[in-house]
Amino acid sequence: MSSPKTPPYSDIDLKRWREYDHIWTDSLWMIEGRDRSGGHQLDYHGNFVPQIATQTYLRYTKENDVILDLFLGSGTSAIEAARLNRRLIGVELKPDLVEYVRDKIPPELLGDRIHILEGDSAQEETAARVRETLAAMDAEHAQLVVLHPPYHDIIQFSDQAEDLSKAPTLDDFLTLFETVARHGFDLLEAGRFAVLVIGDKYTKGELVPLGFYCMERMQRAGFRAKGIVVKNIEGNELGKGRDSNLWRYRALAGGYYIFKHEYVIVFQKPAALADVRQELPKVTSMPPWGRAQDDAWDRASHFIYHLTNLNALRRETKRVAAEMGLPVNDFARYVIRRWYNFHTHQAALDIILAHPRTRPEPDPFHHTVDFYLGEAGLRPEGFDLKLTTLPKGFGRDIAYAQDHPEELARWLYVHQSVEGRFHAANRLFIVLHDAVDPKRTWELRRDLERLEQSIGDFLDEPRLMRVTFDDQEGTRHQPTAGVIFCVRA
Repeated sequence: MSSPKTPPYSDIDLKRWREYDHIWTDSLWMIEGRDRSGGHQLDYHGNFVPQIATQTYLRYTKENDVILDLFLGSGTSAIEAARLNRRLIGVELKPDLVEYVRDKIPPELLGDRIHILEGDSAQEETAARVRETLAAMDAEHAQLVVLHPPYHDIIQFSDQAEDLSKAPTLDDFLTLFETVARHGFDLLEAGRFAVLVIGDKYTKGELVPLGFYCMERMQRAGFRAKGIVVKNIEGNELGKGRDSNLWRYRALAGGYYIFKHEYVIVFQKPAALADVRQELPKVTSMPPWGRAQDDAWDRASHFIYHLTNLNALRRETKRVAAEMGLPVNDFARYVIRRWYNFHTHQAALDIILAHPRTRPEPDPFHHTVDFYLGEAGLRPEGFDLKLTTLPKGFGRDIAYAQDHPEELARWLYVHQSVEGRFHAANRLFIVLHDAVDPKRTWELRRDLERLEQSIGDFLDEPRLMRVTFDDQEGTRHQPTAGVIFCVRA
């Protein structure tokens, strides 16, 4: 008998593909009722039906693969992993649920094949604990990530401030969710899959397409969308308190539709991530911004965060420009500058974080802190990283600036952008200057060898200073700042 022909991510024998009628490949899943066999119960509001776990595990994992569920809830993922001979790490915020799920798992599996961790999946320390658990399981990465977050504030799951269902605004929720998604991306093996179970909601009579917002945040984290499944939500209504007649009346009166569906969105982590450091030198010129930042073009170009390949960036730029009716050449110039600045900033930040005096800020979208810097035994201070050229408005040459860093830092604070980005928090400025040809100073952002030398020299003996200045309203500020000069003479 010939050997099986299986994909690299499942045990499905493609030579016998006609025998897999029990594995669904259509994008509409009509599930009559929740599977209550094998230990599954309808015992918690917001848990997803076990059939989702069954289908995605059989489709995207092999036996003994490690599944990572970052919103474990009442343990559906864990029970199904045990039943299908998979291993699992589940993260749950609520301590009582952690103990409740542990009681559901056979003792011989708990702590061996099934690990239940109490923690906040948006925190870096939780991701670190997952890495430690993976190592204890003789694995470097998980082979499937499952994400079933709260549908924002539809149901409040706890009183804990970290709970995503307590996020005060939609933007806050999406920012926290994206942080979890980025952790999931980092913890997932390249080429493997992630599954997002999510629905939409209404707020003040308006549809909020939460599923698509979360899908976009997954893409920003680096995932590529593979498919959207629409699933009915009949028979899984515990805790929602719906009266069908009342809701039907409200729908007719209010002009909306009653939700009878949610989404199962499948993503894949690229098998080989392009090294953006190899792409940066391919940029041959740097166009001006040409318009204010933080406008509609800014929002339309969020794809710059997860694209590391220049050709892929160009393709996505053309697609978005055509879709939104934007002038493609102007938009392309805006995108390339934004992409270049973001990834060179991240490259400089990586150099900083490689130094033993620093540690990262877990939230990649924190408004005022990129990293923490401190001496051993002392509480570290948070700093925002800013790469800049020697500004013409400063009115002094580079030699003067190097001799008077506090004066330059004060000027940079006072004259920083006011397009929604002004802040007086601690900052580390990296001042770039090409003394031979100032017009080519932008190239220094990708001169990683020179940056590494300049940054290392500064961090070995940090020269921080208290900068005093008044803002436009006359309010006095005294942040801590440092200035690193990266000069090509």
